Order: sequence, then structure tokens, then C-alpha cells
Amino acid sequence: MNHWMWPVSLVGILSTAVVCGTDMFFLTIGRAALRMASPSAATEIMGFFHLFADARMPIWGVLAILSNLLLVVLSRSGQRWFYLASLLMLILFVILYNLLSKPINRLQTEAAKAGKTLDNARELQVSWDRVLLIRVPLLVVSLLAQCLVLLVASA
Repeated sequence: MNHWMWPVSLVGILSTAVVCGTDMFFLTIGRAALRMASPSAATEIMGFFHLFADARMPIWGVLAILSNLLLVVLSRSGQRWFYLASLLMLILFVILYNLLSKPINRLQTEAAKAGKTLDNARELQVSWDRVLLIRVPLLVVSLLAQCLVLLVASA
């Protein structure tokens, strides 16, 4: 592995880990806590979470995608397939996020900013939570693929 590939790989791993950790938190803790909250509290909390997360989290996703893309293009070894697999998982994640999660985020954010409760708050949150069951495995596979490259390269 070339000397420049290590820092690029580490940026990809750390960036993917930030996104994966955030989704894992909501999958394992956030869902249960939000089920116990009232619909108005859940709407307000998630709306304000999304207000900040939708502004700040894309940098981590972009860094993860760009580092994996760079490694796919510039890697000369057979390990590039791991980076390609990781990149494909990240792209699928972004597609799912934009199609299924982002519209819910927008509704919750608008409601929270307006101080309103959504009539279908529980259903929206259940739909958002359900997407986590797809998003988290995609991120885990991406993260594992990136780590396996370093493991194989170190051997």
C-alpha cells in the first residue's frame, strides 16, 4: 500500500464511522427513547436533530465517498474491489437517505421550527426507524470493507 493511501483510507474509515455511529445510536437507543416520548416531544426533538444533522452530517458522507472513490481510481492492487464495494454501499446509503429519510426529516424539521405536532408523527418516526434497518447494514459493510483493506495490506 502506498504511503498516501493510509491517510486517505483513515479519512474514509473515520468518516464512515461517524455516519455509522450516528445511525447505530438511533437504531439501538434513539428508537426506544422516542417510542416513550409523546408525539409532540418526539417531533420537536427529531425536527431539531435533523435541522442540525442535515446541515452538518453531509461533510462526513462526502469525505467517505470521495476517499473511497479516490482509492478505487488510484489503487493498483486487487484490494480496489474492497473500496469499490465500500463505495457502492455508501452510494446506496445516500440514495436510500434521499428517497426515504430526507422527506421525513424535512417534515419533522418544519414542524419543530413552527412549534407544531404532526398528526402522523408516530407513523413518520416508525417509517424513519425502519429505514435504519437497511442503512446501518450498508454502513457496516462499507466500514468492514475499508478495514479489511488495511488488514490485508498490513499482512
